[in-house]
Amino acid sequence: MSASSLPQNEAPDSLPPLVQRYLDHVQFEKRLAARTLALYTEDLRKLCAWAQQAGVDLEQVQPAHIRRWMAGMHATGRSGRGIALILSGWRGFYTWLAREGRLSANPVQGIRAPRQAKPLPKALSVEEALQLANHQELDADPWVEARDAALVELLYGSGLRVGELVGLDCSPSDQARGWLDLGAGLAHVMGKGSKRRSVPLGGPSVQAVQRW
Repeated sequence: MSASSLPQNEAPDSLPPLVQRYLDHVQFEKRLAARTLALYTEDLRKLCAWAQQAGVDLEQVQPAHIRRWMAGMHATGRSGRGIALILSGWRGFYTWLAREGRLSANPVQGIRAPRQAKPLPKALSVEEALQLANHQELDADPWVEARDAALVELLYGSGLRVGELVGLDCSPSDQARGWLDLGAGLAHVMGKGSKRRSVPLGGPSVQAVQRW
């Protein structure tokens, strides 16, 4: 078995006395609910299994072991949040061991779980964007129709964010968060972190704004 593979069925049936003492301690000190205590117990069973596989006592575990075991959990698809919860349980155990004088340093201290990947926002397909750009309402006000067409072109033709788009003015001013320079073919916008950036405008975007 590799050092990073998760020992699925090798956790000891009975926990070491040291771990059981800790569980008794937190049960009475924190007055844990039965479900919470069960989660603590399961997390420490995992720790015991990893240590057994690595051939080290719980009191000999080093930060390198924790990182390796964390990588093993991540490789099996466990979420960053799930790993963070397990690390929290292990950190509590080793903090208690240090207070008991059994350790000089907590091997879990300062180790963080991998960040959970954020799902990307769903973008319109090219066909959907074209349908939106070409959509026309019956009996629509021509001015409103031209405005909406300009907005769509600026969003999808120039890649502006919605927050940047709504802050645009047609000319620079002290109040404007951004403005259009149609002659230069640029949109000067206030982006994330209040940072200015200039975005090139495509020909269709310039023409749509001019029609409006």
